Amino acid sequence: MDAAQYLRKSRMEEGMDTGEVLARHRQALADFAASHHIHIVETYCEVVSGESLYARPEMLRLLEDVEEGRYDAVLVMDLDRLSRGRMKDQGIILDAFRDSGTLIVTPEKTYDLSDDLDDEMAEFKTFMSRREYKIITKRLRRGLKQTIQDGCYVANAPYGYRKVTVDRKPTLEIYEPEAKFVRMMYDLYLQGYGCVSIARYVNSLGAKPHRSPEFTRNSVVHILKNPTFSGKIVWDQRTHIRKGTKGNPRHITIYNPRDQWTIVDGIHPAIVSQETYDQVQAILTGRYTPSRRDGTVRSALAGLVKCANCGQNMQRMTIKQEPYLLCTRPGCCASAKFELVEARVLTFLEEKLARLELEPQPGVSRNSAGPDIALEAVEKALDAARRQKDRLHELLETGVYDLPTFQARMAAVEEKCSGLERRRQEAMQALECTAAASPSEAEKFRTLLDAYHAAGPAGRNAILKGMISTIWYHKEKKSRPAEFQLTFACKPL
Repeated sequence: MDAAQYLRKSRMEEGMDTGEVLARHRQALADFAASHHIHIVETYCEVVSGESLYARPEMLRLLEDVEEGRYDAVLVMDLDRLSRGRMKDQGIILDAFRDSGTLIVTPEKTYDLSDDLDDEMAEFKTFMSRREYKIITKRLRRGLKQTIQDGCYVANAPYGYRKVTVDRKPTLEIYEPEAKFVRMMYDLYLQGYGCVSIARYVNSLGAKPHRSPEFTRNSVVHILKNPTFSGKIVWDQRTHIRKGTKGNPRHITIYNPRDQWTIVDGIHPAIVSQETYDQVQAILTGRYTPSRRDGTVRSALAGLVKCANCGQNMQRMTIKQEPYLLCTRPGCCASAKFELVEARVLTFLEEKLARLELEPQPGVSRNSAGPDIALEAVEKALDAARRQKDRLHELLETGVYDLPTFQARMAAVEEKCSGLERRRQEAMQALECTAAASPSEAEKFRTLLDAYHAAGPAGRNAILKGMISTIWYHKEKKSRPAEFQLTFACKPL
């Protein structure tokens, strides 16, 4: 019997070394196969953990080979290693084995899904494993929630802290070489300094963030807003929608509003006092309105404008109740009011439209005859040729032409008529193509610009991306509000 073996770590083995677990399973299945005269042809080793079938590449590869009938059987440590996910995924897996006649062999039992009893037993066992999986997941979630409420949950140590264990509970301790910069950021912000100025200052003092070469405006804002520095533990800041859930084609991360966060007192020490933290939040609320990263487009220029100095995307930011467009890299280039940049983009498109309306359509000469005139001329020539054929018959009947002369002249006229008929068909096709032709580039531009003013931010963004691929932005520091340069890379319509 030729068989494949599928190796995957179970939920009960979480925390163990994956390589060691799978090596132990491989040896157990090899011993079982040797004692039962089973030849293992291929091994499918699943090292990733995923509830969904489509998050397990080795299982997908195995199902393709099973459907092609490559194996007599598939060896697995237990039936629930194939799937403990959704009933839909379990049905897909069992159908593949059932339709191909492939056996599922475990050290405990062999399942032949063409047998009604084995089929029912396999469905029942997968159903029970799914139920057990849900119970374990609920327990883990309850335990995680209790850990959060106890104030001792630590995912990653933020800047200014280090992970430690106190009374067998994971928590944080202050790491003074970094904590001094956190306190400095809060103090400077309360003194009226902006986040860009704070980032430049701490960078000049040698502060280094964990995951980037230097502090930026966004990383300073993150530290100023993080309740962890006031001794709190935060949960539910993000909602993750997995790829394939409800038909979505990609993984989506939604940043929840603050009123949906779970905030509890932690057992770790605070770097700044609660009073200082609250004062900073009050200033942030008045000075800065952050964009909500929930998948909604709120800027007509989103993803289009890039900084000509560093190449990063320019970001729309509301400062003092007015939107600006600025580079995310501190000190890179001067910012500009969003409405001025958008107006400049529309002016560029209006000017391009004016140029297009003055240009003739490609391939059409201003002095050339249209398809309707050509068709009229061909039809006149055809009528003349038909009259010539009638005249030849008259000349034959009156004896002016003998039969050989008549046949020679008639063949020439027939050939002329055939050529004219072909030209007539070509002229008719050209006329039809002209009538059904797509709008000119100028007409497309005019339609898109008319739709732009009636659309919302997401619609405007889609319209601009249909006409422009990239806009390069440059502005010198200490220049006037409208003294910025835009360079456009347009798309063909």
